[in-house]
Amino acid sequence: MQQGTLRKNHGGWYLRYYQDEIGTDGQPRRRQVEKLLARVDDDHRSPKDLDDLIAKELAKVTHGGTAEGSLTLAQFADTYWLPTVKAKRRASTHKFYKELFDNHLRARVGDVRLRDFQTVHAQRALDSIDLSHKSLRGIKVGMSALFSHALRLGFVSGHNPVHEARPEGRRSEFEGAAYTAADVEHMLGKLTGLPRVVVGVAAFTGLRLAELRGLQWADYDGHTLYVRRSVWRKNVGQTKTPESKASVPVIAPLRKLLDAHKEGSNGAVWMFQGTKNKFSLNLDNLTGREIRPVLGDRWHGWHAFRRGIATVLFGLGVDAEVAAMILRHSDSAVTRRHYIKLQSQKEGAAAMQRLEKSLAGKGQVRGKEKRPKSRGAVKHA
Repeated sequence: MQQGTLRKNHGGWYLRYYQDEIGTDGQPRRRQVEKLLARVDDDHRSPKDLDDLIAKELAKVTHGGTAEGSLTLAQFADTYWLPTVKAKRRASTHKFYKELFDNHLRARVGDVRLRDFQTVHAQRALDSIDLSHKSLRGIKVGMSALFSHALRLGFVSGHNPVHEARPEGRRSEFEGAAYTAADVEHMLGKLTGLPRVVVGVAAFTGLRLAELRGLQWADYDGHTLYVRRSVWRKNVGQTKTPESKASVPVIAPLRKLLDAHKEGSNGAVWMFQGTKNKFSLNLDNLTGREIRPVLGDRWHGWHAFRRGIATVLFGLGVDAEVAAMILRHSDSAVTRRHYIKLQSQKEGAAAMQRLEKSLAGKGQVRGKEKRPKSRGAVKHA
């Protein structure tokens, strides 16, 4: 570690040292830096009085690691972090981090050099953003991920400066909608054709939207749906978590819908396939064209099915520790807080059977399911 050179000049103590950085031509270089440490006063009369300040300043240089430690957060994000996320993570994850950095961090801390960034910078950035506590936690996660990547590359050393920052934020009053059994019965009574099938799968499995789009006919054996992939926009990728890659039992009402839909699929690969591009149908487009116009204000989005299936099971008398196997959460705390947790696959299948009997008792199972009509006129994304 370099010692630096201390000199007294014009009533101040100046430290001269060398700093590695990236030049304007993109190449590493070593530049001599001179910085005012303190004014000459009663507390700083001799060089010995400056020992702590010198150590603190030179530690920043050491913390900066390589020359890349001189990169600003914006330069590092654009050149190293975001391209790595794009190459190695899901497309939706890259979109989340890019929008997070562009919308909340670039203007606030984008010009701070990696080696100079401290916890106070992260705290000030979080304190300046008027969002809910949950949203600020997401922003903190993004900042922390950026510095974790810089640490792994050796561009900085030491601890992650974002870890000790505390996201406060305002209290969030948001409570996500959850469809009831009555809602599901109403929807299946109003919708026809493909929209009815998709809504049935969502209502009776609790799959996420990307998992619904990721279903292929090879994933259905007549009794079980196997969740093996997800589709976001035009990107086919892995499930959200390893635990999400699992099987979900198919109850009789859903089996009738799927079997009839399969007969008219004409050998399609995807369970919900577009007729033009032969790719997974964009369900948001389908919602706008054929679901929301029919259901009106009874429609609260696809994730309400995921919340609702746990609520429906609980209402049927299933123990509070039910639904994790169906919902396939990686963290059981999420299930306890927002859903209901399943203890075993056997209990999950039994719960689905009770749901089936409940709906059958209300007249939801109406004999043979009509075969959905051809969707040649539907536009696809």
